[in-house]
Amino acid sequence: MLRDIFKSFGGVESYGLISMFIFVVFFTLLILHTTTLKKKDVEDFSRMPLDDFSKESDEIQDS
Repeated sequence: MLRDIFKSFGGVESYGLISMFIFVVFFTLLILHTTTLKKKDVEDFSRMPLDDFSKESDEIQDS
């Protein structure tokens, strides 16, 4: 089905298939990476927006 769609564009069939393959591989690797994260890392990442970094930034500015 995709091959027929890309054939209608005239000569870009291989580029479309390559880009679709790259997208599927990237998305699959992203899902695998996300599912294999440690629970502690996920909890740390979820707290990051709420952490108070003002103390660290004050120390950097004082230097």
